[in-house]
Amino acid sequence: MITIRAKLYKTPWKLRWKYLFNWLISIRTLSKYSHIGLWFADDKGFFRSPWVQVADKRIKYYGTCYTSTMRGEANGTVRRPASEVLTHPEHWDIIEFEVTDEQYTSLRMILDIEVDKNKGYSKWDILKFIFPIHFPDDNRWICSELVNEMLVYIGVLSGDGIVSPQGVVKKFKKLGLVPKSLV
Repeated sequence: MITIRAKLYKTPWKLRWKYLFNWLISIRTLSKYSHIGLWFADDKGFFRSPWVQVADKRIKYYGTCYTSTMRGEANGTVRRPASEVLTHPEHWDIIEFEVTDEQYTSLRMILDIEVDKNKGYSKWDILKFIFPIHFPDDNRWICSELVNEMLVYIGVLSGDGIVSPQGVVKKFKKLGLVPKSLV
């Protein structure tokens, strides 16, 4: 079995415009989470430096993160080093789950295909968390739908369709898996 982590962004309740969209998603979905992605360990199976304590500010995170985002130059379905994504570990919770070798290989393969054919972020789909109407965009992903659909595809979660980050968390909780703080 191989461990994978779902990483959940906790919306900071600071008065800054850059968090406005996060606030709107969290308020509309009644959740402290406004973003979700998948995090794979490095080739040696490490998620962080094993010799540095978690409370140490010098901690370095390893592995690769997949998500769909519209932050900075990373627009759409992306693959980025965990060290670039988790620069503020206090803002992240994680859910660890295990998959078989076959599930792991399938998941990485399909995520890499989605990154390669990236068509940008689904700004229409994200509006459904702010307004009570749905604007389907079948060619692009939002973070929670990417994670949900990929985990449904490999048989970890069940039930596809429109989900928020909190919706994915609820599905994990039904499996007895709960979020815990990264730090």
